[in-house]
Amino acid sequence: MEKIRANNLKKYFRTGNRIIKAVDGVDIEINEREICALVGESGSGKSTLGKLILRIIEPDEGEIFFNGIDITKLDKSNLRAMRKKMQMIFQDPFTTFNPIYKIGNQIFEAIKFHKVVEDNLVEDYVVQLMRVVALHPDTLKKYPSQLSGGQLQRCAIVRAISLQPEFLICDEIVSSLDVSVQVQIIELLKVLKEEFKLTVLFITHDIGVARRIANRAFVMYSGKIVEKGAIEKIFYEPSHEYTKKLLGSVLSIKT
Repeated sequence: MEKIRANNLKKYFRTGNRIIKAVDGVDIEINEREICALVGESGSGKSTLGKLILRIIEPDEGEIFFNGIDITKLDKSNLRAMRKKMQMIFQDPFTTFNPIYKIGNQIFEAIKFHKVVEDNLVEDYVVQLMRVVALHPDTLKKYPSQLSGGQLQRCAIVRAISLQPEFLICDEIVSSLDVSVQVQIIELLKVLKEEFKLTVLFITHDIGVARRIANRAFVMYSGKIVEKGAIEKIFYEPSHEYTKKLLGSVLSIKT
């Protein structure tokens, strides 16, 4: 069953007299409860596409369907109600959290705003999630600067899944981490996908990482999807020259 579908998505930016076609007529579909990768180098438009799918930024053209509902037609009020079902985790965990507030307060705030559980149950609810991602509950009492990148990224994952989303976009969430920590986060996402029945779009510049986590992949180049299909077929039988270039630069997680 299809969870996400986007048709002819476009987003152009003007820089002086130059128009940058960040996303240029993209079609993409993601099935329910699958992990699908979006692969491309920096500047390919993949992060912009992720933000468009969630309407964090508005498309210039195109349609975005979530559970069959065209969310491009929703007003701000209805979109806000839909928002907790569609979450995004960003690349740099140190910019995800406000450095002057404790981790727990920042996670609790989002849960209370969206009324996920009763206010008096919020802390116990988050403590359970911290254990799921292998973090000690005392982590909630710490400030972002007191945690490692891997710990902070796990906290970002807790904040996202605490809202009980159906769809999760992970935007380069392991690229700034050590290789051993990358593997841990990837394996954690696989577990969370099953436990919370998640549909995941995993954005990465590394096709080797994509192969480790996804069943299908989209390859993006200069604002367009240039190849898509089963990750094993793309990995061993790439049809586009750009995909072959990405495969030639696999240097991180061994496959």
